[in-house]
Amino acid sequence: MGPAPSCACAASGPIRRSYVSDPAIAIEYRLTTEAKLHAFIARSLTEVGVSEHDAQTVADVLVAADLRGIESHGSARLAKWYVGRIRQGLIDPKAVPAIVRQTATSVIVDAGNGLGHVASKYAMDAVIEKAREHGAAFGTVRNSNHFGIAGYYAMMALPHDMIGIASTNSMRWGAPTFGRDTMLGTNPLAYAVPAGEEPAFVLDFATTTVPLGRLEVFNRKALPLLPGWAVDSQGNSTTDPVAAMAGALLPLGGYGTDLGGHKGYGLGLLVDILCGVLSGGAFGNDLPRRKENARGAVAHFFGAFRIDGFRDVAAFKADMDKELRAFKQSAKAPGQDRIYVAGEIEHEKTVKHRAEGVPVHVRVWEGLEQLSRELGIPFTL
Repeated sequence: MGPAPSCACAASGPIRRSYVSDPAIAIEYRLTTEAKLHAFIARSLTEVGVSEHDAQTVADVLVAADLRGIESHGSARLAKWYVGRIRQGLIDPKAVPAIVRQTATSVIVDAGNGLGHVASKYAMDAVIEKAREHGAAFGTVRNSNHFGIAGYYAMMALPHDMIGIASTNSMRWGAPTFGRDTMLGTNPLAYAVPAGEEPAFVLDFATTTVPLGRLEVFNRKALPLLPGWAVDSQGNSTTDPVAAMAGALLPLGGYGTDLGGHKGYGLGLLVDILCGVLSGGAFGNDLPRRKENARGAVAHFFGAFRIDGFRDVAAFKADMDKELRAFKQSAKAPGQDRIYVAGEIEHEKTVKHRAEGVPVHVRVWEGLEQLSRELGIPFTL
């Protein structure tokens, strides 16, 4: 990541108000800078045995999520998902990813139960290098852990005039269509496509109605879920985030087949096949259910291919601008003043947050402050 602009924010973090879909519900955030957040995350990780290089990698991914407004996968995960699991002996902070099989256009990496971000960047770097030489390449990672936002790794291909792909399976939180057992993770898919003057097209989505992190965010903010997102432990629809976290997420499209839930289920299963089955890692019933403390039981999938293998890059980017603008300039529905394309909102939030400060929810802020006390390090946000 590039250096963050200077910010006049005090170290204690000014309060600002942000609003969710209901403007009557105000949520408090504190502001910090990209540089301060990055430094605190990296320091926290090195304090529990992660190398400086690997800590910088993890911090890159988490700060990218916060900058893009994906607060469910940013600094909010530091204490519990990474530092906490390392301290419990569930993640090896010193693991070194290793290539266990490769061809000219493919690679399998064993993460050795290390941090998913580290193994994933290593694998995507290898995929990009192979694609640079041969036009296209794919890779998988096994025996890994949570890797942050999938879009980060897909976007690694953009500076190379390539289209990037990233995906991961995960702890089981989702039920199959017409089922209530948790059989699939949130299993996101991410694609990043470069454009010319327009921001890159970055599609990054869970194959469940929402990612698990969204339930955590709504629970943290004491907000009800939207109907159709999840079921409780008995398979009944619920808007209670606590009941949902004890039950199951629904596939993208919701319950049954009327609104396409079977398509989301199919996509989630495809991700499990590409990540788990193809890598020789964990999949299906081998994946942990919620609250099961499995080690290294996550697998990832990556891909990249050169645009100039198909056509002139400049002409492609010009046509991408034309394509994206056509959608944004199309007729709006009543009461709507703007149409977005994938990645545009996150791009605008990144620009805004770099200029004005990165928002951290007050409860996350307090959790990070508590983490600093536990680790005996300065709280420098």
